[in-house]
Amino acid sequence: MKLLSGLVSSIKATGTDFVVWDHQVRGLGLRVRASGGKSFIIKARIGSGRHAKQILTTLGKPGTMTLDEARAKAKVMLLEAATGIEPVAKVRAVPAAELPTVETLCNLWLEKGSFRSRQRGRLAGALRDPKNIAIDRGRINCHILPILGQVKLTDLNRQRIEGFRDAVARGDTAKSEKTKPRGRRLVQGGEGTATRTLRLLSSICSFGVREGLLVSNPALGVETTPDRMLERFLSAEEMRQLGEAIGFAKENGAHRSGIGIIRMLALSGARKGEIENLTWDEVDLKTGFLRLQSSKTGAKIIPISGPMREILVEQMARKRDQWVFPDSSGVGPFQGTPKLWTHIRAKAGLSDVRLHDLRHSAASFGLAGGLGLEVIGKLLGHRDIKTTRRYAHLSDGYMRAAAESLGSEIAELLNGKG
Repeated sequence: MKLLSGLVSSIKATGTDFVVWDHQVRGLGLRVRASGGKSFIIKARIGSGRHAKQILTTLGKPGTMTLDEARAKAKVMLLEAATGIEPVAKVRAVPAAELPTVETLCNLWLEKGSFRSRQRGRLAGALRDPKNIAIDRGRINCHILPILGQVKLTDLNRQRIEGFRDAVARGDTAKSEKTKPRGRRLVQGGEGTATRTLRLLSSICSFGVREGLLVSNPALGVETTPDRMLERFLSAEEMRQLGEAIGFAKENGAHRSGIGIIRMLALSGARKGEIENLTWDEVDLKTGFLRLQSSKTGAKIIPISGPMREILVEQMARKRDQWVFPDSSGVGPFQGTPKLWTHIRAKAGLSDVRLHDLRHSAASFGLAGGLGLEVIGKLLGHRDIKTTRRYAHLSDGYMRAAAESLGSEIAELLNGKG
């Protein structure tokens, strides 16, 4: 039986105590005594964990509050309980100022839910990379809170979220702010930012549903703006230009770790952080694999090609700590790759090429060499073939070129020219 406004008064006693639980706010119920007496109750856990204290509190009687008022009060009390505060059990109307807001939900998500993977069917429940958590925190602080932070959860609806999406897409949240004596943070809006932040907000709202703070996820069904895939693929000639620029930088005293990282990225198709943070215990030259303990998609194995082996052997000759590509200071891995890359790509005349585009280019050259999408996906460390299918249009292009070549050869034979 579902607890609905029109049914509260019609629910009859059965001779024994029973509870009808609300289908909107988890933990809220209507207790019906054997004598016929009724009262709204809330069942909650103080804090989190299997040993957290559980409470069962009476909110009030149907004659003194409506079901909607009981739901509003229950949301406040559930939020207090979730944050470790034992709610005060007294019948009172809930002031609007005490109703949970989007900011309240975001803070609770950062405290309890952000450390777990948001990807369904892929590492579900696995611990997330702290860097990804930091990125989400930045999107919350820079985009979600300025627009929706003070909106009550009871007022959060599709129209408000669509307005939020459009505001971020227009760049309303873009700004440049001073973070250090000599540093600034540039916050950018745009369609891509709007799409990624909307997806984050949807995940936060789903968490709110699970916590009983939202009846449903108001972000579901809200259309995203086009998330343009800014992918750039280097041609064979551009790769030669890049090689010459890397050689020039090396001859002119560029940091050897930075040179090695950029060459490894071009050769392997790995992510920047995977190579920058590579340690010697992850390098298995005997079997020819990099055995990464963690990456964006979890543990990962990357085959070591001949050219990659040469770089690793050269670095091993200068080995002084756990890092394959150490920083000059001798503390931690090399951190100057982006700055070095800016100089190298300028020298190569490739100012529109990002460091991450070396990963896309590796996939492009693999497809040109006849490797299928499934093999490319395994080399790049994709857990889902859907991720690799973004390169399908490249595969189609190579197939068309092959078909043209084959067709021309057969046509010449059919025309007696072979």
